[in-house]
Amino acid sequence: MNTTEIIEKGNIAYDERDISPALLEVTSRQINYWTKNAVVPFVERQQDVDPADTEGALSDRKPKVKTKWIRLNLAQAVWVSIVRELSKLNVPLKPLQALAEKVWQKPRKGLYADSVFKYHIEKNPNGLSSDVINKLKMDLTDELLMEHYYRTIINPFTDMIKSAIYREGMPHTMLYVPETNDYQFRYDDNSLILDLGSVYLQHPMVSLPLNPIIAQVLAVDFENKKKDLGYLSNVEKQIRDIVVFKRPKSVEIAFEDNHIKPIVITEEHKSREQLSQYILSHKIEKGAKLLIDIRSQDNYKITLIKK
Repeated sequence: MNTTEIIEKGNIAYDERDISPALLEVTSRQINYWTKNAVVPFVERQQDVDPADTEGALSDRKPKVKTKWIRLNLAQAVWVSIVRELSKLNVPLKPLQALAEKVWQKPRKGLYADSVFKYHIEKNPNGLSSDVINKLKMDLTDELLMEHYYRTIINPFTDMIKSAIYREGMPHTMLYVPETNDYQFRYDDNSLILDLGSVYLQHPMVSLPLNPIIAQVLAVDFENKKKDLGYLSNVEKQIRDIVVFKRPKSVEIAFEDNHIKPIVITEEHKSREQLSQYILSHKIEKGAKLLIDIRSQDNYKITLIKK
């Protein structure tokens, strides 16, 4: 994995997004309650903001109060969705608070992000350049940056999200024991029972499949018109959405007048990483019109008509 791919993975999980909790079937009352009680940490709470209104201040008319709504990045949105599912199972507030502490605060206090930095600096498993390594060393010595940024976004939970996005064929599951507040993130289904400790075999256990939750959040994010992916045109984003989420066996891309040979995207391009690389390598002209022909056996013919 090269530096660009590592940055892309981080951006997907950590970058500021404009995901509204309402799109995740979470009410304003719920999200405000969870943020107030530290069930959803590191999320700015909803607040009323008085706009600077000189004319209003000088007159009897009160300036209108604007509400700054809660917005989530991808990792936060996935966590909110998990809390939503556990709440549906009537898990009380205190266990949810304790679970949030374990998932978000414990790795922060245990300097999990620092250990990740040190691993890449010392082992450099991905062959990072000397400039990147030096940047990691500098950031690691910046206590304010580590404490208030990297330690809040790098933890086993966000690592799991990145893994689920880039290894979509592998099951990702959260196992949770409400009675003891123990949890595990599972990245596969091999020898599950053998690997579990006794606590998971002696108490009722909740199993939350995370792939559908993450897919739902990604679908919401892609439909969000306020935060476009900068490197994809509208046509490219539609193609990416079809290949990633509908998973057709083949996608044919043809141009009018046959002046360019048809391009076929097959199963080997279905992953986000591969498809993004393909689109970047074969840049599609903006303004092209997209026609989608639904075929049998989950096949889609995509025709791009250039102006």
